[in-house]
Amino acid sequence: MLLKIPILLMCWFLIRPHLAAKFCVRKYVNGKWITKGDCGGQERMSALQKQLKIKAADEKILRYRDRIGNGKWVVFQRRKYGNVDFFRGWDDYANGFGNRDGDFWLGLESLHQLTKTGNMELKIKMIKRHGGIYWLAKYSSFRVGPGSDFYRLYVSGYSGNATDCLSYHNNRQFSTEDADHDRSSRNCASDREGAWWYRNCAFSHLNGNFHKTDRNGIWWGHNDYQMRFSEMKIRKRT
Repeated sequence: MLLKIPILLMCWFLIRPHLAAKFCVRKYVNGKWITKGDCGGQERMSALQKQLKIKAADEKILRYRDRIGNGKWVVFQRRKYGNVDFFRGWDDYANGFGNRDGDFWLGLESLHQLTKTGNMELKIKMIKRHGGIYWLAKYSSFRVGPGSDFYRLYVSGYSGNATDCLSYHNNRQFSTEDADHDRSSRNCASDREGAWWYRNCAFSHLNGNFHKTDRNGIWWGHNDYQMRFSEMKIRKRT
């Protein structure tokens, strides 16, 4: 019986934050916040979750940085199956989403951390929806700015057979439907059902609706060449 007491106490301290969170209610009444119950457990759990997210993000960046340091490519965007919705808000694009083995977006914050030294190159592989033509666009310089500047794009040094349709977006901030930073009087992300470094609005759009074949789809070029596959990846410039 005596041996069970420490175990019971330990269990109580582990579950207490969860119990406290259940009985935590905050209401805004007559210009004041009114708290009912013990909200300390909820606050502790929120802080813990935030710490775990930061730790996971740091580990992800270190893992990719090691790959780049070894001269390997790091894929940060892929559209292949169309089973992941890319019409998402700012937080999702900042943190990343999708499946690394399929359709996914690495995350703007990770892109900034990996490219902020300014010695990265970008390669974009695409397959045209009709005819299966393989296109390649390379940029000898690629960098994404910090979140405080809305992950501004810096890209230059085009080569390839896909025509240069990303330089138009150079020096532009990233936009999503709930965070409009383009130079248009409208919300390009909302109109195009995606997210991108819009200007007014786009000469390329690889984060559009996978299943559409109009301006809201995945396309590259002045003639709206529709793509059924795209992959964007970076590595240290050699």
